[in-house]
Amino acid sequence: MSFLTTAKITWFDDGCCDVKYLDEWDRVPLSYRPGQVVDGSWYTDQYELKLGRDTSGKLFQIAAERLMRYQFYPKDILHHVSDFGLNERWPRPGDRIVQRLHIFTLAGKPVLDVISMNQIESVCEEPRRVGFRYVTVATHVEQGEWSAYVTWDVQDDVVLTICAISRPDPEEPARNHKFIRARQKEGHQRGLAYFQKTVLDVFDRVV
Repeated sequence: MSFLTTAKITWFDDGCCDVKYLDEWDRVPLSYRPGQVVDGSWYTDQYELKLGRDTSGKLFQIAAERLMRYQFYPKDILHHVSDFGLNERWPRPGDRIVQRLHIFTLAGKPVLDVISMNQIESVCEEPRRVGFRYVTVATHVEQGEWSAYVTWDVQDDVVLTICAISRPDPEEPARNHKFIRARQKEGHQRGLAYFQKTVLDVFDRVV
């Protein structure tokens, strides 16, 4: 299948057994190191989203909890299993995340999915700033990093900041690059909208 794609793909799979990849791919090496030299073949995406003004810290707490549980993407885009999720805690460096990306669905059911893995590289847990950065491992169709931080700034604004650096795996057929990039950009935008809506929905219920 490598002549079609370097990705791990599945058909008509509900992902119930994805936890197995945490063991099977545990020793798969990283495919990207933060700070490595990148050239014009890499994409850089940066987003800043103001979630609202917060004088009590409650909005910040809600946003921080959702982010650190990796509740960022809507489920029709992606679902995941992780070391930190299985242990019901926030992420730590070295934790791994299995992502199941839904490429095609029919009547809300998965048809074609891509499975990938990332590793938590760093974590920030400060009184007014939390977040993490992960990097790809060699089973990912792309190479790069993704970071997300929620900050409660000195003006009492709660802000989500996202940064991604990526490119398709060098072995990935060039015919797939535009499709991968389009789905990536769609995922970013829908993730931002979903995160904002779900955080504010929870906040509205508790204030």
